[in-house]
Amino acid sequence: MRIEKRFEIPAPPVEAYALLIDLERVGSCVPGGEIGPADPDGAHPAKIAVKLGPMRMTYGGKVRIGEADDAARRAVLEADLREQRGQGNARAQMTMTVSEGGAGSQVETVTEVDLSGRAAQMAQGMIDEVADRIVGDMANCLASRFDGPGGTVDGGAPASTPGEPKPINGVRLMLGVLWGRIRRAFGGRRRGDASA
Repeated sequence: MRIEKRFEIPAPPVEAYALLIDLERVGSCVPGGEIGPADPDGAHPAKIAVKLGPMRMTYGGKVRIGEADDAARRAVLEADLREQRGQGNARAQMTMTVSEGGAGSQVETVTEVDLSGRAAQMAQGMIDEVADRIVGDMANCLASRFDGPGGTVDGGAPASTPGEPKPINGVRLMLGVLWGRIRRAFGGRRRGDASA
């Protein structure tokens, strides 16, 4: 599946780009995710947990910056994860480009995701929307890392701590997606009925 997202970060492009390629700090913004210090080969150990009702899926593997063009402020994040108690795999490639815009920087991401196993058995349209919402939550978290009128980056350590990451609540995400669909389907009709 392909997910395209655009968001703003209230900081100069150079600072926004520096944050995006700092995978340990980005990892603390991924819902249910955790990224550790880099190995000698440049790859970072990563873990992401997803909870769907009584079913919990934990994926572990590696993430790395596959390509980086600092002059163009463009980088490619690659993730290769395996379900720890199942046969599922999750592979993703996110291309991030930072440019001037808005209150500071505009970030464009294009993410290609390939899933297998239990997660892939969910309805495709539902996975697309849930994944889009996860990327949106990550974007909001990244933007919140900058504060102050000049877009000063915060100096805190990553929010994640060693141990099991707090799982993504997939049921809550899916309910949010379903509610959004219901509102889109019936919102206009209710407004029309109210004005009649």
